[in-house]
Amino acid sequence: MRHSPESADDDHDTERLDARFQELVVQLAPQVPLPPVAGIHRAVRRRRVRNRVSAGAASLVVVAGALTLVRVGTADDDSPQPPQHRVAAPGPAPVSTPTRAPVPLSDALFPAPQEFPVVAGVYDNWRVADTRAALRDELGPCTTLTFSGLGTVEAQERVYNHDRQGGGLVVLVRYPDEHTAEVATTDLTGGLSGPCPSNQPNLAVDGKPRIKALTADGSAWRTQGIVNSRDQYVDYGVVRNGPVVAVVQETVIDPARVPPTDPFLRLVAGLRDRLGKNGSGP
Repeated sequence: MRHSPESADDDHDTERLDARFQELVVQLAPQVPLPPVAGIHRAVRRRRVRNRVSAGAASLVVVAGALTLVRVGTADDDSPQPPQHRVAAPGPAPVSTPTRAPVPLSDALFPAPQEFPVVAGVYDNWRVADTRAALRDELGPCTTLTFSGLGTVEAQERVYNHDRQGGGLVVLVRYPDEHTAEVATTDLTGGLSGPCPSNQPNLAVDGKPRIKALTADGSAWRTQGIVNSRDQYVDYGVVRNGPVVAVVQETVIDPARVPPTDPFLRLVAGLRDRLGKNGSGP
Protein backbone atom coordinates (compact mmCIF):
# COMPACT_ATOMS: atom_id res chain seq x y z
CA MET A 1 0.00 0.00 0.00
CA ARG A 2 1.36 3.31 -0.90
CA HIS A 3 1.15 6.48 1.11
CA SER A 4 2.09 9.84 -0.15
CA PRO A 5 2.36 13.11 1.66
CA GLU A 6 -0.17 14.63 -0.58
CA SER A 7 -2.98 12.38 0.58
CA ALA A 8 -2.23 13.05 4.27
CA ASP A 9 -4.24 16.05 5.28
CA ASP A 10 -2.87 16.39 8.79
CA ASP A 11 -0.54 14.97 11.47
CA HIS A 12 -3.21 12.61 12.83
CA ASP A 13 -3.26 10.66 9.65
CA THR A 14 0.49 10.35 9.81
CA GLU A 15 0.48 8.85 13.32
CA ARG A 16 -2.23 6.40 12.36
CA LEU A 17 -0.22 5.25 9.40
CA ASP A 18 2.84 4.68 11.53
CA ALA A 19 0.86 2.57 14.00
CA ARG A 20 -0.51 0.43 11.18
CA PHE A 21 2.98 -0.10 9.87
CA GLN A 22 4.33 -1.28 13.28
CA GLU A 23 1.44 -3.79 13.60
CA LEU A 24 2.30 -5.15 10.19
CA VAL A 25 5.94 -5.58 11.22
CA VAL A 26 4.96 -7.46 14.35
CA GLN A 27 2.72 -9.84 12.40
CA LEU A 28 5.21 -10.56 9.63
CA ALA A 29 8.42 -10.83 11.73
CA PRO A 30 8.12 -14.55 12.69
CA GLN A 31 7.62 -15.47 9.01
CA VAL A 32 10.71 -13.70 7.73
CA PRO A 33 13.73 -16.03 7.50
CA LEU A 34 16.73 -15.09 9.60
CA PRO A 35 19.73 -13.72 7.85
CA PRO A 36 22.58 -16.21 7.37
CA VAL A 37 24.78 -14.71 10.15
CA ALA A 38 22.10 -15.13 12.80
CA GLY A 39 21.56 -18.74 11.78
CA ILE A 40 25.24 -19.44 12.06
CA HIS A 41 25.40 -17.98 15.57
CA ARG A 42 22.48 -20.13 16.68
CA ALA A 43 24.03 -23.28 15.23
CA VAL A 44 27.29 -22.51 17.01
CA ARG A 45 25.48 -22.07 20.32
CA ARG A 46 23.66 -25.42 19.88
CA ARG A 47 26.95 -27.17 19.05
CA ARG A 48 28.63 -25.74 22.18
CA VAL A 49 25.78 -26.93 24.33
CA ARG A 50 26.01 -30.43 22.83
CA ASN A 51 29.78 -30.51 23.39
CA ARG A 52 29.42 -29.52 27.04
CA VAL A 53 26.79 -32.17 27.59
CA SER A 54 28.94 -34.81 25.85
CA ALA A 55 32.03 -33.82 27.83
CA GLY A 56 30.10 -33.99 31.09
CA ALA A 57 28.73 -37.41 30.23
CA ALA A 58 32.20 -38.62 29.25
CA SER A 59 33.58 -37.38 32.55
CA LEU A 60 30.92 -39.30 34.42
CA VAL A 61 31.78 -42.45 32.45
CA VAL A 62 35.51 -42.06 33.16
CA VAL A 63 34.92 -41.51 36.89
CA ALA A 64 32.51 -44.43 37.06
CA GLY A 65 34.97 -46.60 35.15
CA ALA A 66 37.81 -45.63 37.46
CA LEU A 67 35.75 -46.54 40.47
CA THR A 68 34.89 -49.84 38.87
CA LEU A 69 38.55 -50.58 38.08
CA VAL A 70 39.61 -49.82 41.62
CA ARG A 71 36.95 -52.09 42.99
CA VAL A 72 37.71 -54.92 40.59
CA GLY A 73 41.47 -54.54 40.93
CA THR A 74 41.49 -54.95 44.72
CA ALA A 75 39.32 -58.02 44.50
CA ASP A 76 40.31 -59.98 41.41
CA ASP A 77 43.23 -58.37 39.57
CA ASP A 78 46.60 -60.13 39.89
CA SER A 79 48.57 -56.94 39.25
CA PRO A 80 50.49 -55.49 42.21
CA GLN A 81 48.41 -53.26 44.39
CA PRO A 82 49.49 -50.56 46.79
CA PRO A 83 50.24 -52.05 50.24
CA GLN A 84 47.23 -52.11 52.47
CA HIS A 85 47.83 -51.27 56.12
CA ARG A 86 46.16 -53.88 58.23
CA VAL A 87 45.92 -53.92 61.96
CA ALA A 88 46.85 -57.41 63.14
CA ALA A 89 44.39 -59.03 65.45
CA PRO A 90 45.75 -59.16 68.99
CA GLY A 91 47.19 -62.55 69.80
CA PRO A 92 46.95 -64.36 73.09
CA ALA A 93 48.67 -62.71 76.00
CA PRO A 94 52.16 -64.18 76.62
CA VAL A 95 52.27 -66.62 79.46
CA SER A 96 54.94 -65.61 81.92
CA THR A 97 56.98 -68.47 83.24
CA PRO A 98 57.94 -67.85 86.84
CA THR A 99 61.65 -68.08 87.46
CA ARG A 100 62.42 -70.78 89.96
CA ALA A 101 64.69 -69.39 92.62
CA PRO A 102 67.31 -71.75 94.04
CA VAL A 103 66.56 -73.30 97.39
CA PRO A 104 68.42 -71.29 100.03
CA LEU A 105 71.03 -72.92 102.22
CA SER A 106 68.74 -73.43 105.18
CA ASP A 107 69.46 -74.47 108.76
CA ALA A 108 68.13 -77.94 107.97
CA LEU A 109 71.30 -78.66 105.98
CA PHE A 110 73.59 -78.05 108.96
CA PRO A 111 74.23 -80.90 111.41
CA ALA A 112 73.03 -80.52 114.97
CA PRO A 113 75.78 -80.26 117.62
CA GLN A 114 74.72 -83.66 118.96
CA GLU A 115 75.72 -85.28 115.67
CA PHE A 116 79.39 -84.46 116.25
CA PRO A 117 81.37 -87.24 117.91
CA VAL A 118 81.52 -87.19 121.66
CA VAL A 119 84.74 -88.79 122.86
CA ALA A 120 85.82 -88.34 126.45
CA GLY A 121 89.09 -86.46 126.66
CA VAL A 122 88.91 -85.61 122.96
CA TYR A 123 85.56 -84.08 121.93
CA ASP A 124 83.21 -83.00 124.72
CA ASN A 125 80.11 -80.80 124.79
CA TRP A 126 79.66 -79.62 121.17
CA ARG A 127 77.73 -76.34 120.61
CA VAL A 128 77.07 -73.79 117.84
CA ALA A 129 79.21 -70.66 118.07
CA ASP A 130 78.21 -68.77 114.89
CA THR A 131 76.50 -69.03 111.48
CA ARG A 132 77.72 -66.64 108.80
CA ALA A 133 78.77 -66.15 105.21
CA ALA A 134 81.89 -68.14 104.43
CA LEU A 135 84.95 -66.14 105.44
CA ARG A 136 87.47 -67.84 103.19
CA ASP A 137 87.36 -68.12 99.39
CA GLU A 138 88.28 -71.79 99.10
CA LEU A 139 86.47 -75.00 99.95
CA GLY A 140 89.18 -76.44 102.14
CA PRO A 141 92.91 -77.09 102.46
CA CYS A 142 95.06 -78.11 99.52
CA THR A 143 92.70 -76.54 96.94
CA THR A 144 93.63 -74.39 93.95
CA LEU A 145 90.16 -73.16 92.90
CA THR A 146 88.21 -70.43 94.68
CA PHE A 147 84.54 -69.58 95.18
CA SER A 148 84.86 -66.39 93.19
CA GLY A 149 86.73 -68.15 90.41
CA LEU A 150 84.01 -70.79 90.11
CA GLY A 151 81.15 -68.30 90.24
CA THR A 152 79.70 -69.57 93.51
CA VAL A 153 76.06 -68.58 94.06
CA GLU A 154 76.07 -68.81 97.86
CA ALA A 155 78.42 -69.94 100.63
CA GLN A 156 77.65 -70.20 104.34
CA GLU A 157 79.45 -71.71 107.27
CA ARG A 158 78.60 -72.69 110.81
CA VAL A 159 81.18 -72.76 113.58
CA TYR A 160 81.00 -75.39 116.35
CA ASN A 161 82.99 -75.47 119.58
CA HIS A 162 83.81 -78.17 122.12
CA ASP A 163 85.39 -78.09 125.56
CA ARG A 164 88.92 -78.84 124.45
CA GLN A 165 91.17 -76.91 122.08
CA GLY A 166 89.86 -77.02 118.59
CA GLY A 167 86.39 -77.03 117.18
CA GLY A 168 84.29 -77.83 114.14
CA LEU A 169 83.21 -76.14 110.93
CA VAL A 170 80.60 -76.97 108.29
CA VAL A 171 80.75 -75.09 104.96
CA LEU A 172 77.78 -75.23 102.54
CA VAL A 173 78.37 -73.95 99.01
CA ARG A 174 75.91 -73.65 96.15
CA TYR A 175 77.59 -73.61 92.75
CA PRO A 176 76.00 -72.44 89.47
CA ASP A 177 75.49 -76.00 88.28
CA GLU A 178 76.23 -79.60 89.12
CA HIS A 179 79.32 -79.79 86.92
CA THR A 180 80.97 -76.85 88.69
CA ALA A 181 80.19 -78.42 92.05
CA GLU A 182 81.84 -81.64 90.94
CA VAL A 183 84.93 -79.73 89.79
CA ALA A 184 85.21 -78.06 93.19
CA THR A 185 84.87 -81.39 95.01
CA THR A 186 87.54 -83.00 92.85
CA ASP A 187 89.83 -80.03 93.51
CA LEU A 188 89.49 -80.57 97.27
CA THR A 189 89.97 -84.33 97.28
CA GLY A 190 92.73 -84.15 94.67
CA GLY A 191 94.68 -81.77 96.86
CA LEU A 192 94.31 -84.01 99.91
CA SER A 193 95.45 -87.07 97.99
CA GLY A 194 98.58 -85.32 96.67
CA PRO A 195 101.16 -82.92 98.08
CA CYS A 196 99.42 -80.41 100.31
CA PRO A 197 101.44 -77.31 101.22
CA SER A 198 99.15 -76.40 104.08
CA ASN A 199 99.78 -79.66 105.89
CA GLN A 200 103.24 -79.33 107.39
CA PRO A 201 105.35 -82.43 108.07
CA ASN A 202 105.27 -83.92 111.54
CA LEU A 203 108.92 -83.39 112.43
CA ALA A 204 108.48 -85.21 115.75
CA VAL A 205 107.76 -88.47 113.96
CA ASP A 206 109.42 -88.99 110.60
CA GLY A 207 109.26 -85.63 108.87
CA LYS A 208 106.45 -86.70 106.53
CA PRO A 209 103.04 -85.12 106.31
CA ARG A 210 100.29 -87.30 107.69
CA ILE A 211 97.39 -87.29 105.26
CA LYS A 212 95.34 -90.39 104.71
CA ALA A 213 91.99 -91.26 103.24
CA LEU A 214 89.44 -92.61 105.72
CA THR A 215 87.15 -93.97 102.99
CA ALA A 216 87.69 -95.63 99.64
CA ASP A 217 85.57 -93.08 97.79
CA GLY A 218 87.67 -90.15 99.06
CA SER A 219 84.81 -88.52 101.00
CA ALA A 220 86.73 -88.45 104.35
CA TRP A 221 90.32 -87.58 105.19
CA ARG A 222 92.55 -87.12 108.22
CA THR A 223 95.57 -84.84 108.49
CA GLN A 224 98.04 -84.84 111.36
CA GLY A 225 100.51 -82.07 112.12
CA ILE A 226 102.26 -80.13 114.86
CA VAL A 227 100.99 -76.87 116.36
CA ASN A 228 103.21 -75.28 119.00
CA SER A 229 104.95 -78.60 119.54
CA ARG A 230 101.64 -80.34 120.12
CA ASP A 231 99.82 -82.80 117.92
CA GLN A 232 96.90 -81.57 115.90
CA TYR A 233 94.35 -83.77 114.16
CA VAL A 234 92.04 -82.36 111.54
CA ASP A 235 89.41 -84.55 109.86
CA TYR A 236 87.68 -83.51 106.63
CA GLY A 237 84.54 -84.88 105.06
CA VAL A 238 83.05 -83.75 101.72
CA VAL A 239 79.69 -84.70 100.21
CA ARG A 240 77.80 -83.35 97.19
CA ASN A 241 74.20 -83.36 96.06
CA GLY A 242 73.60 -81.64 92.72
CA PRO A 243 75.09 -78.13 92.77
CA VAL A 244 75.48 -78.07 96.57
CA VAL A 245 78.68 -79.18 98.28
CA ALA A 246 79.08 -79.63 102.03
CA VAL A 247 82.41 -79.87 103.83
CA VAL A 248 82.63 -80.77 107.50
CA GLN A 249 85.79 -80.31 109.54
CA GLU A 250 86.63 -81.13 113.15
CA THR A 251 89.87 -80.23 114.90
CA VAL A 252 91.46 -81.17 118.18
CA ILE A 253 94.85 -80.09 119.54
CA ASP A 254 96.85 -82.22 121.93
CA PRO A 255 94.13 -84.72 122.70
CA ALA A 256 94.45 -87.23 125.50
CA ARG A 257 94.53 -89.98 122.88
CA VAL A 258 94.30 -90.42 119.15
CA PRO A 259 90.75 -89.60 118.05
CA PRO A 260 88.77 -92.54 116.69
CA THR A 261 87.59 -92.26 113.08
CA ASP A 262 84.26 -94.09 113.19
CA PRO A 263 82.33 -91.27 114.96
CA PHE A 264 83.54 -88.83 112.33
CA LEU A 265 82.52 -91.15 109.50
CA ARG A 266 79.01 -91.32 110.98
CA LEU A 267 78.93 -87.52 110.99
CA VAL A 268 79.84 -87.47 107.27
CA ALA A 269 77.16 -90.04 106.48
CA GLY A 270 74.58 -87.97 108.40
CA LEU A 271 75.54 -84.86 106.44
CA ARG A 272 75.06 -86.74 103.19
CA ASP A 273 71.59 -87.81 104.30
CA ARG A 274 70.70 -84.23 105.16
CA LEU A 275 71.56 -83.01 101.69
CA GLY A 276 69.54 -85.82 100.18
CA LYS A 277 66.44 -85.30 102.35
CA ASN A 278 66.32 -81.52 102.27
CA GLY A 279 67.14 -81.24 98.59
CA SER A 280 69.81 -79.30 96.80
CA GLY A 281 67.58 -77.09 94.68
CA PRO A 282 67.59 -76.78 90.89
